[in-house]
Amino acid sequence: MLLNTDNLPNNHRLIYRNQNLGFANQELFVVISDKLLYLITKAPSLSPDQEDEPGLDVYQTEYPIKSIPWFIDTVENKIWRSSKDGGLPSGQYSITNTIDGEQLKISRDMNCGEKYQKGISWKNLSRVPDYSAFGYQEKQLTDEMLLEGGLLNLFKDIAK
Repeated sequence: MLLNTDNLPNNHRLIYRNQNLGFANQELFVVISDKLLYLITKAPSLSPDQEDEPGLDVYQTEYPIKSIPWFIDTVENKIWRSSKDGGLPSGQYSITNTIDGEQLKISRDMNCGEKYQKGISWKNLSRVPDYSAFGYQEKQLTDEMLLEGGLLNLFKDIAK
């Protein structure tokens, strides 16, 4: 069920709202609860008769809150590093892990949002979205969003 960022359930908090850097005309919302991290993207509606909010399509991905330290470590120490510096072996571009019973996958994405824009694809292979033909939830996060947008530091604050 999609969360309404203007009227969240009692145990949910909106902790980040910003332009979805690297994705034109989109806004990113980060919501946390005791057990889940929600990454919610709102974009101009592609089909007015099927929009989730007035004029907007809403895309929501959910991850166990316990997966945030793994995400940080994987991105900083595996994805962003070369194999000679302790990163993933040459030719490997993704890593999968099961956390809190949910299968998660992080991949390096060289066309994240726009052609040749580097980023991360974070998939929850255990959760099926309402809005996609894919059998899993996925959120692309540009390097710019993680670094200049402050999202990586936000995740580090959550993980403390």
